[in-house]
Amino acid sequence: MPRSILLSQFFLPLSAVSLGRFVISLDDPHQDFHNPTSNASPNFTEKLQTQYNSINHSAKHQNVASQLTTFLSSSFSKRLKASIRITADQAKTYYLTNAGQWFRDAIKAQDTRDWIDRTIDEGEEIYVVVAYHTLVNARIIEQLGGQTSAGGNLAIPVSAALTASGVVVPFNVGDPELSGFCGRIEDEQKQFMAPGEQIYAVQYRKVRWSWFARNKVDKMTLSKKAWWERYDLPRKLLGESDDSIEVELEDEIKLEGDYDECTIEPGEVFVSEV
Repeated sequence: MPRSILLSQFFLPLSAVSLGRFVISLDDPHQDFHNPTSNASPNFTEKLQTQYNSINHSAKHQNVASQLTTFLSSSFSKRLKASIRITADQAKTYYLTNAGQWFRDAIKAQDTRDWIDRTIDEGEEIYVVVAYHTLVNARIIEQLGGQTSAGGNLAIPVSAALTASGVVVPFNVGDPELSGFCGRIEDEQKQFMAPGEQIYAVQYRKVRWSWFARNKVDKMTLSKKAWWERYDLPRKLLGESDDSIEVELEDEIKLEGDYDECTIEPGEVFVSEV
């Protein structure tokens, strides 16, 4: 089942990622990528949901929106070591329509084949962006307790973390508000705005490739493959008989490290790095 990966830098502007893009990093789809050339832009399907608020997550009335924002809030809280709540006006998902056919058409272009060949030779994995998820006018509310220890407040400054990504997102930082006081414990809230539509998660399919000898495969089998011939002199000098490469998309992506996983609804699985 395809899984959507929460971005390590929290948000990217809508212009930073495009459907059908070939990338080498699950965390940084805006770096070291290739956009296949095509006579037409990739078709996409859009799904819209509203009232994304992590407050509404009671066990009896949990819906897709509250499940997601609860998961996002938990992920932010763990990474920032602070209590975070996320709300948004809307959430959208953009799906690449007929991703398999788009891929087969894309690799017909010589520049795309050259990029795949070069990336394979460099030992990198290749992924294709088949969907991405966005929040519209997201609000990130940080709850700070006034308790201190010998080392001071242990929370990471949210404003610094949110603006530390490779692509700058224009956050509007509100004035801190004193929301409560009890004895010697103060609770303070800071609210950060991510105006407009921001990408928070990306779904990929992996490009699987394999070598084969073209003269050992019949024409009918070749007609069903997505393949091309490699004129690879070093391989020929080593006596390698495999002269062609086959590529295809697969859903399973092996993730390294520790991850939290949340199934929002059938077919929608989100993964966050711990």
